[in-house]
Amino acid sequence: MDVSRWIVDLEHVRTSYLLLGTLAFGGIAAGVLLKLGVVGWVLRVFGLIVRTCVELGFRTWEAILGWASWEHFLAIALALLVGGEAAGLGFPAARIPCGLALIVIGASACFAYMFIDRERNEVERGYKSIHNVQKGQRPAEHLKRHGRQVRIPLLICASFAAITGFAMLNQGLYETAGRSWYAVPEGVGTPGFVDFLAFAVTLVMNLVDVLDVARTHHILGAQTVVAAAPPAKALAAGFKVFFTFVLLHQVFASLRQGKVLAETIADFWSPHEPIHERARSTLPVFGVMAIDPLLRSVRSAASLTQEQRDRLPLVMETMGPAIIPSLARHLKDPHEHVREISAAVLGRLHAMEALDRLIALIDDRSDPVREAVAEALGRLGEHAATSARKPAPARPSGWRGRWFTRSLVAARAVAPPRSPVESIVAALGAALGDESTAVRIAAVAGLGMVGDAASPTAPRLIALSMEGDETFRCEIARALGTIGGEAGPTLDALVALLADPAADVKCAAAKALGSLGEAAKPAVSALAEALQDREEVVREAAAETVARIGPLDEAAADSLAEGLASPDTEVRAQTAQALGAIGAAAEEVAPALVEALDDDSDRVRAEAVEAIGKIGEGAAEVAVPGLVRSLDDEDAAVVALAAEALGRMGDAAADSVPALIEALGHLNVRARLNAAEALGAIGVAAAPAREALERAAEDEDGGVRAAAVLALGRLGGPARIRGVLLRSFADDDPAPRAAAVVAVGFLEDADPSTLQAMRPLLDDPNDQVKIEVARVLSRLAGEAEWVVEGLCRQLLDDDGPHVQASAALALGKIGPTAAAAGEALVRAAQTGSAEVREQAMRAVAMIRPPEAAAAFAVGLSDASEEVRILASAGLLNGEAVPPEVVPSLVEALSDPEVRVRANSAGCLARLEAIPADAVPALIEGVADPNDALRLNAARALKLAPADVVAEVMEHLTADPNARVRLEAARALLHQGAGNAAAGSVLLDAMADASPRVREEALDIFEALGDDGGTVLEAVREGASGDANAEEPSATP
Repeated sequence: MDVSRWIVDLEHVRTSYLLLGTLAFGGIAAGVLLKLGVVGWVLRVFGLIVRTCVELGFRTWEAILGWASWEHFLAIALALLVGGEAAGLGFPAARIPCGLALIVIGASACFAYMFIDRERNEVERGYKSIHNVQKGQRPAEHLKRHGRQVRIPLLICASFAAITGFAMLNQGLYETAGRSWYAVPEGVGTPGFVDFLAFAVTLVMNLVDVLDVARTHHILGAQTVVAAAPPAKALAAGFKVFFTFVLLHQVFASLRQGKVLAETIADFWSPHEPIHERARSTLPVFGVMAIDPLLRSVRSAASLTQEQRDRLPLVMETMGPAIIPSLARHLKDPHEHVREISAAVLGRLHAMEALDRLIALIDDRSDPVREAVAEALGRLGEHAATSARKPAPARPSGWRGRWFTRSLVAARAVAPPRSPVESIVAALGAALGDESTAVRIAAVAGLGMVGDAASPTAPRLIALSMEGDETFRCEIARALGTIGGEAGPTLDALVALLADPAADVKCAAAKALGSLGEAAKPAVSALAEALQDREEVVREAAAETVARIGPLDEAAADSLAEGLASPDTEVRAQTAQALGAIGAAAEEVAPALVEALDDDSDRVRAEAVEAIGKIGEGAAEVAVPGLVRSLDDEDAAVVALAAEALGRMGDAAADSVPALIEALGHLNVRARLNAAEALGAIGVAAAPAREALERAAEDEDGGVRAAAVLALGRLGGPARIRGVLLRSFADDDPAPRAAAVVAVGFLEDADPSTLQAMRPLLDDPNDQVKIEVARVLSRLAGEAEWVVEGLCRQLLDDDGPHVQASAALALGKIGPTAAAAGEALVRAAQTGSAEVREQAMRAVAMIRPPEAAAAFAVGLSDASEEVRILASAGLLNGEAVPPEVVPSLVEALSDPEVRVRANSAGCLARLEAIPADAVPALIEGVADPNDALRLNAARALKLAPADVVAEVMEHLTADPNARVRLEAARALLHQGAGNAAAGSVLLDAMADASPRVREEALDIFEALGDDGGTVLEAVREGASGDANAEEPSATP
């Protein structure tokens, strides 16, 4: 054997050994470089370059064509293509800038697609969210703003623009300075645009070997133009790299999204609850792209349970309004469950643009579909009725010009009908005659949701009120309660339903009468009968309604008095119980209740005593003597309830003090405790009971001792009760200790020694004691250093979040003198529970320690909404905005909570200049429905470059809020006093009904100085111009 051939034959250039050795060496070298971190560094640099290019491309596209739909984009690309070729006929160099422009818009749009797709991926993975932003998520602002624009059609148009632009650029270079860069076969002549377009398309077709369509089909041999010189080869190489990157991104993105979505939909239908719940929480992040496959899965399902049909609309609702057009298309789907689910979701999304299609579906052949449509129409009607009188805020035409407004208009698929509520009521009224009971019930419920705007249907509902099954009658009762209609017939119908055999119907009728308010007073007598119903739920509903609509009339009082005199013990007890539920409105029946205090039944007496207590002071004149007698009742429960009732009579129960003193010695613990509480509630008039209460403060029961100490605190006299307080501070039971602390809080002039005696209680083992000590000491001895130190210990060392929160609250109430607690508060604001962080942030805002700015900056990104609100408000109310928090404020402009955005905008308005990256979010802010956000955003935008926000300010001069209009006028007049629209706003504000607006307008006018005359002249000229414009032209 030739050993040299077995090892390596160096004479063979393509030896297999050499190839394998090269691969092995390459693998070893790669491993070494990976170990040294070189590979990781290269990948990081490459990733940074790619991300930077993608983001720069997106920003370029957003600045130039962020307003444009793919149709607009294609029109612009075609215009540049045709214009460049036309100009190139006479001036070939013109093709170069036109080609470059096409490449710029095409490449930037491709990068924009990648950028938005990356944000879609972040939404899928849960890092961001378009709607319903949760804790730990960031809002997907770019996807929300451009998600509809940046899709496959735009990517196709962008590729077209880039390819044709590349072809035009190469043609322009060939015809000017680069003829030698390209190889053209002899005899072909001068290549034209089509030849260079074929050159560009061929480059795209042979991106990688797998996709080398050009070589496979021998297209390369048919090329007219070939890159020959380095400049042309460099252009071709860059072109291929770019499109390779675009193609690979799209392939991997499609595979990734499709696979994850398919798996999530499959999991959604899983019978296993944990798997289903996981998919249910994940599906919304896919947004509109999940609608078609999700509804296809509905078609493929053999059957759907009611629970599945109910759950799916709830999930789809969270995907937001972007899915409305897709759902509207599926209303014509042949599968009934697809139509049903689409209608249900459209109703939940208040999709007024789909109203006509939904109304057309009210006659669908499927019962579930008609039922879903009726429910959806009810939701749409409720939304339309409640928003009809709300003025919509003026939306700016945008910082990118008038196209911003056009894009908003284009986003709305179909304009809502002229009178949506009338159309909805008519459709639901027609559905009342549907053959399906479920549809009729849904139609009635829908009319109830519409409210008084559906009052024309009240006569028909009244006519149907005695028909149908129990559920149908219940819905009619509920609907009549919200619709109203003519008072007489509506009340008669509801009173008739109060006599229905079904308890649910009676409950619904009683609650409906309560919804009518004082208009239902004529039905009080009927409700009084319902108070004696055998079903407790009916009695409770009737009692609640009587309490809402006002006092019992004489007839109702007589009826209930008869109930209290019934021979049936159960009826008497139930009547007394119902009167107690009515409360103060049952004052007319108090004499009958007092008579019931002598009833033979312990239960009736107990219910009567409790009812008198709930009626309160209004029954004192007739009830106190009877309640005093009840303190001697043989039943301990009656005694305890009588003492409690006397405590609710206030000063009017002063005559009961002797009897209550005697009750302090009752055998029953509850009776003694209620007697002590009643004496405390009576107040100063119970001073004769002081000695008895001091004895009760040593009762064997801790609750009684606590009640007695509290009563002594209310009676006052710190010197007399100091001994009781000191003993109670050391009580083994925490209830007396806490009560003693509260009692000190009642004293107007607690002596320092008593306050010092409370010092150990700052570290009491009982949480409630520590909470009360923090509250009382912060008010009475907050300036003492030992109090602040003790509260800081509670804040940092205690293991109870309620104690920590109360300590933070107490420190905040102390105010600036507790500045030494700043470090502890900042730590608690960063590391405590949500409750503790909230109170700590509130305390920081009240105390303003040196660490406040750092605490606020951290608080702006807190998971708790309330903490973020407090942090932003703290910065807004501070003397100045620290420079180090400005980046956090800019980020907070995208917070899901509108108050955080409003406060952050207000903070930025206090700067000398706002960061450039805050301008887009502020422009979004001036389009928000919230007045405070629009006002603060307008104030902040005054600091932006005038040319960027001028159009926005012009638009804001028509804002529905006078102060927003005034801020816009201030900004425009600062740029030039000749702005007629701003001047008109200023003059109108001077005559505004609000003194604050008039004062601000006057300040602006005075600040104009000599330019004030210019403003008046501009307004005068503007008014004259308007008048001339309205003047009809003369007839020749």
